[in-house]
Parts: sequence; structure tokens; C-alpha cells
Amino acid sequence: MSRSFTCILIGLAVTIFSWYGPWAWPAAPAFAVLHLVFGNGAAWQELPYAARGAVLVALIAINSGCWALVAASIWFVVRRLRAPRPTPSPS
Repeated sequence: MSRSFTCILIGLAVTIFSWYGPWAWPAAPAFAVLHLVFGNGAAWQELPYAARGAVLVALIAINSGCWALVAASIWFVVRRLRAPRPTPSPS
């Protein structure tokens, strides 16, 4: 599996965990976008059914993408820290 695909799976897993988990922090990116776009968050529930579905799909994509970026960043940092350091050549 590629790193990108693995990070996307991690993003989707955290998003699914945000639905069924006891904490709100996994859904923080979606809550932030919901608050920025709709204010208190109740206005999107008054949209027509198709528009609510589109908003929900967009929130899932935003939340999954954000956590995929976090996973990719952690992966990059860990890979960078574990890389062998070049030894200085004796002069």
C-alpha cells in the first residue's frame, strides 16, 4: 500500500471514529468549517434534503482530508527522524 492510500484510510478511520466515539475532538475540522460557514451550526439543518446531503458529504471529505494530512505529516516527521544521519567525512 502506498503512503497516500494509508493516510487516506487513517483519515477515514478517524472520521468514522468521530461519529461513534465518545469525544468531539476527531470531528474538530468539520465543526470548525460548520461554525465558519453557518454560524451556530443550526442553519444547515434547515436546508433542503439534497443540500443537507451535499453539506454532509463535504464535511466528511473535509474531516477525512484534514486527518489524512495530519497522518501524512506525522509519517513524514517520523521517517525524517529515523533516517540515518550522514557521517562527516574525516578531513
